[in-house]
Amino acid sequence: MSGRRERSPFLRLLAPLLGMLLLATPAIAQVKPPAAAAGLTAEQTLALGERMYRQGILPSGEPMSSIVSGDVQVSGTSFSCVSCHLRGGLGSWEGGIVTLPTNGARLSIPRYWKFPNLSLEERKELKLQNPPARPAYTDETLAHLIRTGRDPGGKDMHPVMPRYYLSDPDMAILLSYLGTLSAKHSPGVIGDTLHFATVITPEVSEDDQQAMLVPIKNYVQRHNQFSSGFGNRMYLGVGGNEMSGAYRKMALSVWRLQGAPDTWGTQLEAFLAKDPVFAMLGGISYGDWKPIHTFCESHQLPCLFPVTDLPVVSDTDWYTQYFSKGYYQEGQAAARYLNGLDDPAAARKVLQLVQDTPQGRALALGFREAWAELGRSPVKELPLPPAGALDVNGLAALLSQEKPSTVLLWTGDSAYPALDALFQKGSLLVNAFLSGRLLGDRATSLPEHLRSRVWITYPYREPRLEPKYSAYADTLLAGLTKRHPETRISTRTYAMIQVLRQALMDMDRHFYRDNLLDRIGMQRDQFLPDYLRLSFGPGQRYASKGCYIMQVSPGPAPVLVRKSEWVIH
Repeated sequence: MSGRRERSPFLRLLAPLLGMLLLATPAIAQVKPPAAAAGLTAEQTLALGERMYRQGILPSGEPMSSIVSGDVQVSGTSFSCVSCHLRGGLGSWEGGIVTLPTNGARLSIPRYWKFPNLSLEERKELKLQNPPARPAYTDETLAHLIRTGRDPGGKDMHPVMPRYYLSDPDMAILLSYLGTLSAKHSPGVIGDTLHFATVITPEVSEDDQQAMLVPIKNYVQRHNQFSSGFGNRMYLGVGGNEMSGAYRKMALSVWRLQGAPDTWGTQLEAFLAKDPVFAMLGGISYGDWKPIHTFCESHQLPCLFPVTDLPVVSDTDWYTQYFSKGYYQEGQAAARYLNGLDDPAAARKVLQLVQDTPQGRALALGFREAWAELGRSPVKELPLPPAGALDVNGLAALLSQEKPSTVLLWTGDSAYPALDALFQKGSLLVNAFLSGRLLGDRATSLPEHLRSRVWITYPYREPRLEPKYSAYADTLLAGLTKRHPETRISTRTYAMIQVLRQALMDMDRHFYRDNLLDRIGMQRDQFLPDYLRLSFGPGQRYASKGCYIMQVSPGPAPVLVRKSEWVIH
């Protein structure tokens, strides 16, 4: 349903200047309860309608059929409703094409060109007389639009909007789903306040907890103080009344988990039942994020940019937005760099030596899967002990036996003494990869005689350029007594807050969880601390999509030197 974007110019102008200002809660259109299609329960009807909307598949299991641009026939599986109207149904804009909302709350009321986000009650109170661009949809007029592309006001939608061939029973199922799509605000929108939570797992140190909590709490406090300072100035005109519905106070709960990871789901269930929240902001864990990820998926609860290097890597999950794929992504970068070298001998025989830790296994998995996608034969993998120094003699014997051209040594700086000893024995392999994330600030401590032989995967911005961006985070670090820049906790939290601020403004007054994630997906690239850039797109869940390959420079003042472009995954 393409046409002009439903957003006030007044709001676009003032929202960035005003921040997230608290004002009144608007009325929401009354939406019919979901209806069951013939022979189906209401739940079955909605499930089938959701599949039609998101996947373009009919209740029969066949693809929906449609035409675009007048006579071009396309399958619904390649041009589904969600492709343009997005998951929350609030529409999108791309390449000069604006897609209008198709959610229940907006379809059930007239659409206006001027001040489109005012409710009918607000329009009446303000005595606005301008006629609607179209009346509210009925089932009959909405079905007519879907089949013909013409709205009840007689206006034809853009030719790129598919016209779907749907039988009456199938149309009834789709309409029932659209009537419930983003029809009422999500949990956590309570009165004049948006409620959020952040989560901390039990092993995280107090210093690291505060490195995340201080920026978030400072942001919430400043947001609420700034909101109250404007008072009634927002109501000086009709545009102010419209904009007022987009602003809310913020409240933050801190959910501290205890015990083993297999108990976290139950604890999170109890937290959410007691304190319904709109989304989770950040969060921090040294270990696997999977238990929290699974909880968010099951409860359709957005989780924005947790501080974890062990995210869940999935092409289908929706509700957690990560900074990157973590250690897995470094393994991918090593595979792509090695595959692209001009010297084919480097990839002649590759050996992965994998420390038996979650980090080592994630690195190895990233390399293995990317290597296979590149059409390469599987490489040999051998385990290393989970901790302690490497056995130099055992490693030397292994390399002598295997004779690899390149070894991926997925461990930390415990690899240095072993590599040094091998060099002294004259048996150092041709090439080696190490993980920059595992090495941390010890990366430049690599012995000089090894530097030309060792590549380091580095998932962050070049160190020489980083201070310019990290300094921005200082605006939210007041009160943080201990700062550890090498952990990147505060700077990543600052980046999360900037993405959140933009998403909240872009949501206008449409407080639906899926819409929050849709608006993040519509953001332009962000240049924030730590990562070269954060890039977004509909359904994308890993914002930093690259990784450098570095080497350590020679001389007494070593620095990391970039050997690759930002490797795109």
